[in-house]
Amino acid sequence: MIQPQVIDGDWHALREPLDDKARAIELAWEFARMVPSRPHILDLGAGLGANVRHLLPRLGRMIQDWTLMDTDADLLAGVSDRMQRWAHESGWRMARNAVDGAVAELILAGDDMRSRLTLIRQDMSTDLHDLGIQRHDGVAGNAFFDRVSAEWLDHFIAELIASGLPPVLATGVQDGRLAWTPEDPDDGMVVALANESANRDHGFGPPLGDQASSVLVTKLEAAGYRLDGARSDWRLSGLRGRQAQLHLVSMLAAQAAARDPAAADRIGAWGERRRAAVLRAELTVGHADILARR
Repeated sequence: MIQPQVIDGDWHALREPLDDKARAIELAWEFARMVPSRPHILDLGAGLGANVRHLLPRLGRMIQDWTLMDTDADLLAGVSDRMQRWAHESGWRMARNAVDGAVAELILAGDDMRSRLTLIRQDMSTDLHDLGIQRHDGVAGNAFFDRVSAEWLDHFIAELIASGLPPVLATGVQDGRLAWTPEDPDDGMVVALANESANRDHGFGPPLGDQASSVLVTKLEAAGYRLDGARSDWRLSGLRGRQAQLHLVSMLAAQAAARDPAAADRIGAWGERRRAAVLRAELTVGHADILARR
């Protein structure tokens, strides 16, 4: 599972353009057709707000309400600056309000749109009823569901059932595929060790990791949802993919060495070969986008 030990702003900034390029746009459009004319959407694991920046203009609604929920107050504190820049680039205005119980409330406004974003710092690992799914018209989450456990997912789906099965759009769900072309003899060894190191508890119990997409599909179908899915792989190559490849190589090498310090020299040599070949290699990181509907 490609996952940093600490999910910080740098990681979110790195992956936002990769996710944007890879997403299955048709599923976003279909999700938009399922929500009402003035939708209220819950975004789980919102981070720096990348999911909202991707989906908000694609919902095609003049008035929207979003709840951005995350366990990390520091990440949520960075949403305002990111949204301010994005609003400016889009020709919109942004205002920030203080609201009881929220990190912040941001109002985006233009000539033909108005959106309210409520940022909530929430321990999502405990009582899932506190997520407030029943108060929302749809649920979204990008790069979130591979961090939760099977037990957490069971409780989440129970809340979805109690809320009448609102549509769910899960994007950027890792599915275990990771491969370079051309291959290096030690790719498999490093990735296997890194996976063992990265599968740490993010506060939701033992993470589903690379099994997330298959487990999510099985459990959503059992709850009564109909599903659509598509691959949303990262394909990193050439100059444009260079920075991301180098970052991922360094992260994998560090995680693998932490798991097996005795192999540190071999892992270090692998990292040097991968960095030297970065402009000639293509790295595919497998992800899936999943849309669930009644």
